[in-house]
Amino acid sequence: MNRLISRVLRSTKRPESAKLIRAYSSFSERLHDELTSRQLPLFFDYLHPQPSHLLNLTLTDLFPTVGSSTKIHGSRSLPSCTRLSHLPAGHHLVYFPPQVTLSELLPDGTDTLHTPGSPYNRRLWAGGSVKFSTTGRLLLDGSRAVCVEGIRNVIVKGPPGEEKIVVKIERQIGAVREREAESDVRKRIWTTREDVEAHTSIVENRDLVFMRDKTPVQLSQDKAEFSQGSRIIKSPTDPEFRYRILPTKALLFRFSALTFNAHLIHLDKSYTQDVEGYRNLLVHGPLTLTLLLTAFRRHLDGNGVTIKEIDYKNLAPVYVDEELAICGKPKSTKDDNAWDVWIEGRDGGLAVRGTIRVDKVDKAE
Repeated sequence: MNRLISRVLRSTKRPESAKLIRAYSSFSERLHDELTSRQLPLFFDYLHPQPSHLLNLTLTDLFPTVGSSTKIHGSRSLPSCTRLSHLPAGHHLVYFPPQVTLSELLPDGTDTLHTPGSPYNRRLWAGGSVKFSTTGRLLLDGSRAVCVEGIRNVIVKGPPGEEKIVVKIERQIGAVREREAESDVRKRIWTTREDVEAHTSIVENRDLVFMRDKTPVQLSQDKAEFSQGSRIIKSPTDPEFRYRILPTKALLFRFSALTFNAHLIHLDKSYTQDVEGYRNLLVHGPLTLTLLLTAFRRHLDGNGVTIKEIDYKNLAPVYVDEELAICGKPKSTKDDNAWDVWIEGRDGGLAVRGTIRVDKVDKAE
């Protein structure tokens, strides 16, 4: 039926075509109205140093001198809440997990908060952006904070039967007072402003793509191509820094645990191959974001800059047990505040590409 609709839509001479186009447009509008009107729950957390510390321990062998002048390589002691330290760029990802019950998880392990519903049961993290306040940075002092989340836009791409649903999510993170009413929190933190404001320390945008289940024919075609090279997107040249790492199953498991993420494409190889059609476990979208930010912090450690914002796109899958390279270079000689950053897959092709902007500070991050 879906193939028939597609053929009809391509036919401009048949009267059914206009009706189906109107129906398709109506579907897009209904989906947009339904999703953007959802009021998602507030995600509260206490900014203790433990999750950030565990993330550092997970990354220490990959980036042995991440962060401040204190090298985490060999350090096993949990930092004290009384010794003030800022939340490192990207470490907000291991705070404010989705606070849902087991019954609110879908068969693939993802939650129901953003899904458009069946038959769009496959989900991928396509990219996004993060803006960090340079004046209101969060401290790892055990204080209470909140993530207010909403669906800003929904875009339907592709013809009927092959459409993809892009759900654009915005998250605004800021400090809150104990016993502050949820209505007051939403009013104070959640805004339509694009810039990071006084009450918001981090503004993150995420693009999630929801797709139909693959047919048996599609899965057979995917499996036949597991051993073949995929189309390569050419990477930028002449990076100023390049870090090569091997993402292992242990790395994926730890990141899943730290982010409360049960998505099976990161945990279950048979599911990933037999249902999603990928040759192996996928490295998390937010993990590639973390690796980009961590590599950049490692490279510019001690240079007196702090990360202001990053935007990025995931262009190709990154797989477990396949070496990747994290790279970067100044965007131009005229703008030393902007950097191109990217991740190359095992074949050297471009998998993730982004731009980081920095601000000068008195002390290094």
